[in-house]
Amino acid sequence: MASGPVPRPVADLAPLLAWLRDGRVAGERTDFPAGTALPDGRLDLCKQQLGPKGAELVADALRPGPVRHLLLGTDGLGDAGAGAVAGKAAEAAVETLYLGCNGITSGGACRIADRLKASPSVVTGLWLKRNPLGAGGGAAAAGLVESARTLRTLDLVQTGLDVPGLTELCTALLAAAHSGRRVHRLYLGGNPLGPEGAEPLSRLLSAGAVGELYVSAARLGDGGALLLAEALTRAPYGGLNRISLASNGIGPQAAAQLVTAAAVAGVEVCDLGRVRAAGALGAADNRIDEAAAHTIAATLGDGRPHRLSHLVLTHTGMRSREAHRLLDGAQHAATPTRYLLGKGIAGSVRGRLNALAAPLPPRPPLPADVAAVRSVHRTAMTPAAPADDDPLTP
Repeated sequence: MASGPVPRPVADLAPLLAWLRDGRVAGERTDFPAGTALPDGRLDLCKQQLGPKGAELVADALRPGPVRHLLLGTDGLGDAGAGAVAGKAAEAAVETLYLGCNGITSGGACRIADRLKASPSVVTGLWLKRNPLGAGGGAAAAGLVESARTLRTLDLVQTGLDVPGLTELCTALLAAAHSGRRVHRLYLGGNPLGPEGAEPLSRLLSAGAVGELYVSAARLGDGGALLLAEALTRAPYGGLNRISLASNGIGPQAAAQLVTAAAVAGVEVCDLGRVRAAGALGAADNRIDEAAAHTIAATLGDGRPHRLSHLVLTHTGMRSREAHRLLDGAQHAATPTRYLLGKGIAGSVRGRLNALAAPLPPRPPLPADVAAVRSVHRTAMTPAAPADDDPLTP
């Protein structure tokens, strides 16, 4: 069996550890032999081969003040390293913990929950993407929601989450929302949830229990999309700000119903495009035909104000004919929508749609909690189409 990368020599960490113990805020970008400190409070240690021992040394050296966002992606931490970091980071007032791609199991996630519960936690963002949480991941994630009582962002992209686990997680999220601790941003993409996964998610939406939901490449299909659309018609207006259902194999009619429901619910950003990992995950594109484009245009161009500012329709099979239908509606819309379209659209049609959306930014604004995990050591993100769960996942 191939072994993982050899952990970095402890001597390489000495300058970083000295800076951490000193407690000085980085006034400018500061590069160490291992890692980079940035003026906004990010300490980027992604892909630095820390291993469990290196992570523990960093955790022990943390002091309140200099580090607000601790990025430890792809560092070979395992369960032991993740547990060592979590409690010490919380004690040092770290707000964001990025622990993606570290071989953390559901047991390790439970260990993180225990550490956060025992600490005066101020953690608002916990990113666990591409860790093998597996079948126990739902229970572990529910424990995290209950333990990290300041949590605003939870990332479980490609963690092996299944429908029973998702149901357990959603129950915890509903309870948190009812007690005034709503987790605002939830990433679940790349987990093979299927249409059945939409049932617990629909309960979240109808209750307004999350503000942003990213469930790309989850094999929801038409059945799942229609369940979510129906839930949105019952949701509190403006309760959900953003939804991403990219690469879910949703057909034209269901996609049109979903956009209509999103507009009715006061959603601001709706992504039905394609995620970067779609090919690797075997995730099918969503589809928009002329009839679906006509329905979307009629909904957004009926003269009534709405909040849907950005609609991502890349890689949905749209051509100039479908884009023309969108233009027909956009010319009569009371409020503009920025359509993010793929190739194959006539430049004249694209230009007229963009002109009508001129008051809006070209891409959805990047939330502060997402900007906090931008890394100088990982692949640069594309703000338009969330990476991993895309338009907005670094």
